[in-house]
Amino acid sequence: MPGNETGNLDAFINTLPDPQAAHAFLKRLEGSSSFLLEKNTQLLYHVLTLAGYSPFLAETLLRHPEHIGWLKGETEHNFDRVKSTEQLSEELARFVTRMIEADDPTRLVRFKRRELLRIYLRDCLSVATLSEVTEELSNLADVILRHALARANQEMVNLHGRPLTHSARGRMQNAEFAIVALGKLGCRELNYSSDIDLLFLYSGDGDTSGDGRARESVISNKEFFTGVAERVVRMIGKSTDEGAVYRIDLRLRPHGRDGDLVWEVNRASDYYRSIAHNWERQALIRARLSAGSESVVTRFILTVRDVIFTPEAVPGTMDAVRRAKEKIDMKQAARARGFNVKLGPGGIREIEFIAQALQLKHGGREPWVRSAQTLIVLARLAEKHYLTEAERARLSAAYTFLRTVEHRLQMEHGAQTHTLPAARPRLQLLARRCGYTQTDDPVAQFTSELEKHTAAVRAVYDRVFDETGDSQPPGEIGRGPAIEAEGVDDETERLVKQTASRLEKAIRVLSPKASDSSLISVLASALPSAINPLRSLRNLSAWAESLATHTGEQFQATGQVVDARDLPLLIQRMILVLSSQYLAHLLVSRPGLATALIEGDSPIDETEFLPFLSAEVDREPDLASKADALRRAWYRLVIAIGHKDLSAVRGPLSVDEGKLIPRNAQQRTALYKRQASEHLRGINLAQTALAEAVLRIALRIALESIGIAIDQQGRLSLAILGLGRLGHAGMDYGSDLDLLIVFDDEQPWPPPVLAQVRGGAQWNNPQEFYAKVTAHLVHVLSSITREGLLYRSDLRLRPEGKSGPVAVGLGGLIAYLVSRASSWEHSAYLKAREVAGDLDFGRRARDRICEASFEAASRNSSLREELRVMRARIAKEKTRGNRPNIKWGTGGMADVYFVTRYLQLRDRIYFPPELGTTALIKHLGELGALDEEAARSLFEGYTFLRTLDHWMRLLLDRPSPVLPTSTIALQDISQALGLPSAEILEETFAQHTAAIRAVYDQVFGS
Repeated sequence: MPGNETGNLDAFINTLPDPQAAHAFLKRLEGSSSFLLEKNTQLLYHVLTLAGYSPFLAETLLRHPEHIGWLKGETEHNFDRVKSTEQLSEELARFVTRMIEADDPTRLVRFKRRELLRIYLRDCLSVATLSEVTEELSNLADVILRHALARANQEMVNLHGRPLTHSARGRMQNAEFAIVALGKLGCRELNYSSDIDLLFLYSGDGDTSGDGRARESVISNKEFFTGVAERVVRMIGKSTDEGAVYRIDLRLRPHGRDGDLVWEVNRASDYYRSIAHNWERQALIRARLSAGSESVVTRFILTVRDVIFTPEAVPGTMDAVRRAKEKIDMKQAARARGFNVKLGPGGIREIEFIAQALQLKHGGREPWVRSAQTLIVLARLAEKHYLTEAERARLSAAYTFLRTVEHRLQMEHGAQTHTLPAARPRLQLLARRCGYTQTDDPVAQFTSELEKHTAAVRAVYDRVFDETGDSQPPGEIGRGPAIEAEGVDDETERLVKQTASRLEKAIRVLSPKASDSSLISVLASALPSAINPLRSLRNLSAWAESLATHTGEQFQATGQVVDARDLPLLIQRMILVLSSQYLAHLLVSRPGLATALIEGDSPIDETEFLPFLSAEVDREPDLASKADALRRAWYRLVIAIGHKDLSAVRGPLSVDEGKLIPRNAQQRTALYKRQASEHLRGINLAQTALAEAVLRIALRIALESIGIAIDQQGRLSLAILGLGRLGHAGMDYGSDLDLLIVFDDEQPWPPPVLAQVRGGAQWNNPQEFYAKVTAHLVHVLSSITREGLLYRSDLRLRPEGKSGPVAVGLGGLIAYLVSRASSWEHSAYLKAREVAGDLDFGRRARDRICEASFEAASRNSSLREELRVMRARIAKEKTRGNRPNIKWGTGGMADVYFVTRYLQLRDRIYFPPELGTTALIKHLGELGALDEEAARSLFEGYTFLRTLDHWMRLLLDRPSPVLPTSTIALQDISQALGLPSAEILEETFAQHTAAIRAVYDQVFGS
């Protein structure tokens, strides 16, 4: 470019939020598009604007430079208006026709990305309003769904003919299908990275026509439309090299995840009229047709409208909306890493809940306020004086501001995020992308605006929900004496009173004869036992709300009724265990499980697990009921173990003369060994015993399902061997079951027992038979039913991994170990231990596996190098980001595993009688395979890491080997460990992992 033009370009780039990104983009762009940009300064400025606002779209342009020429035409002809769905449909049809080499998901994701270029450019240049941006994004989603539906429907018609049903007059007609949009798509307020909430409906039951095809091609309408819906979900949700088109969320359908994928319109209407929760009806405020039959959706909306908007507001409507928001707050608080513009206090969700709550309260009498779009609803609520004009103006301004921030966050990397960055440089970049460029301190200006808007929203939110007058005043139970616990702050006191009020309404379901004792005093006295009192209170409120949805008859029918005298004890124990997000999830989703906390309700001694589970299962008449009974009983034992676990937690003060736990690492280690190691080992053994009991009953159910009775099972030489944590008796919350299914392939086939089984002759060989048994076993263990999930089963450690048979003959397994297995497999198989099935055969199998692994290792001159390379590869594959990984990271538990297993294989060292890695470390030290210092470092470090892992599993929502970033989470874990602060926790972690890595380097070479 000439000098003057170059100067103008540099000046323009410096006005962008990220000049450095714009310059880097310009250098990477080559070829014909560069020539096109040199001839068109305006187009160049537009492209650089996208690069300065969105690295995500910059990469799209670099990957598909042909889009630059398209963007030129768009800015010249289609830049000043919102594209209609008709125009987008025509453009999509032309686009997919030109891309015959790509599959449907790839075509659709590329079309979506191309349209985002135009939409986001209009957004960044303020050519479009917020409402226009969200409308265009919603139109784009509708058009893509319509295309996917047309393709999916035609594929099913080609296979099965047309779906037919009877009209109201009895005439045969085509059945119709509709995709109902809910959530942000439903109200035409989709953001750049929204999930799309969908509901699939069809007009009537019947069968397909077949149209001259074989009779087998005729299927029911429900099967037909299920196939259509599944194809749509795959087409839209499948991940391609360029990502998925949209993430589809179907959890708002009747019965949520447990419900059918597609619903006949009358059945769906009946559900919402008679069964659905208030929040499910609230979701229908935004329901509209996205694709398919308009008549189906119109019919559905007309039949459910009167249960959404009632002439008189349903009592407790505002309370229900507020509780839904507080449940969101509870989840957000547990994982918060920074301010969330959607879910945080004063955020987008609070504005939406204000609008929807007032709609639900007044919409029955005032149809004018029933609009789905938030800004329109706020205006109409103000017109009818349900909001003041000042409140409307503040909420509208805040909504526009927060949605703009949300859009800038999401379009940085095309990710679904709502959380402000913590690092100041990134926050400064966000502020500039939001328009704060005319100041020396954009962060301060942005933060000030954010605080102003969120405070305004929170003030209206509090006013709306505090002045409703429809929440019932607490009775005598809720009006206990004032909270006198030392150190209870205002927030805690508020939550105590709120929780007591909700408990009062709910506990009569659990205990019909409950007396009006003071819940406030019970709650206040229980709080000191909780690791996180506020989390316990919030979770207890959620549990009470869940409990209130169950009827007393349901609990009485299952025997889950609590004596009124036990209620204080129950509540105290609930406060203790509900600091655990893992246990809270179980209790809130299954409120009747709380009775497992009453003393004597469930056995704690692991020797009683098997008879307890067997007794519960044996009460049921059929196999499906037995599997569900096993799940229900298992959950009760998990809750009982969790209570026992949390009851042993010590606070941040040491028991040693009331002094703070010492900062000195060696003194702290001694404390861990005294207070943590023995307790953790007991919990691991209990969890392992529970898993073994479940496996034995699950195997019994699996064999019974193919006709082999309990008294015949011993005549099958079949053993289930545990590997990993199960093999080493180290099971914990959320652990998978690493299994190896072994049978005696030296026995004559078929065994006599199969001759007595109906249809037993069909099993031609043991491989086929035992594979069938394994499939039934995994189904019992790992299928997700209405009663939940037992364990995730992992069979990948079998010979040949995923490509090998799921059940293996012992002779074949030994041959594999001797001739083809890797050193990594040899080290993994050392943990094999018989846990279910024929235990005598299992013990023989374990011994032969151990000998074969030792024999193969003794002939492997590259044993140490192979294990070292495997450890490095695992670390590379398993660790992401810069947060410490306690299992796979440097100095993590995997280092300990590799060191100990290598020394076992190298020196042919058998496991000691006591199971577990700490016992093995001691054993290796006693035998001289590890020197005294190395053995101490591994023992102390591994004890610390396993204890840390244990409390992360119990206190956090789901198992993860990565140390959390949340300060609150780290403080909770520190308290459970007996450490005074999160800083000491991270310091101690660093010391132990460094010591472990030093031993690893000593053994394997640095």
